[in-house]
Amino acid sequence: MIFSESADKRLLEKLMIRVPNFRPRGHGVIVMQSIEYEYETGICSIGDIMFETMKHISHPAFIERLNKFIEESEESPMDFKNEKHRQIFTQATKKLDRKNKALISAIYLLTADNKLWNQVRGYVEHGAIRFERFRPHDSTEAGYTLFCCAKDLYLGTKHLSISDLADAEIIPPKVFGLICNAMAIRRFGMRAFTVLKEKKNEENN
Repeated sequence: MIFSESADKRLLEKLMIRVPNFRPRGHGVIVMQSIEYEYETGICSIGDIMFETMKHISHPAFIERLNKFIEESEESPMDFKNEKHRQIFTQATKKLDRKNKALISAIYLLTADNKLWNQVRGYVEHGAIRFERFRPHDSTEAGYTLFCCAKDLYLGTKHLSISDLADAEIIPPKVFGLICNAMAIRRFGMRAFTVLKEKKNEENN
């Protein structure tokens, strides 16, 4: 059971619980509710989604940056880069299998940069991305980063390291947020955005 209320402290507490020989509060039995149960009962938060997505990552600088991203997301959830990104992504995935999490997470990143998407869109064929046939050209640093991460999520390659993601000079905040979202999509599919949409609806009402 998690006792903290804020997203960043919940994440830290969950990480502490996982440390070997860490003695939990009260020394009782820990009952960890599954993320699936939290989805069904509507108590899943942005922090919960990100924690579950990144739970195998123990890089201190990355965790610190992730905590900051979660805190900012709780205040102002970001599901797409902007409305144009949402529209392009929606159109691009209209005829694709949204249950293919690797494919959808990669398309999410590729459509975040209009110049990159205009180059790569012709290599999305028969429900697959032909990365082996495509090389980006005249890309911005952000565009190339998104391309590398999309390839990593889709093919399991390792163009970007966790240390790269932890470094704000290499990966700027906006791009880091998009990558975190894409990683959540890779883990949960588009259901990862359910919490973000609900959060925005709450703020608008």
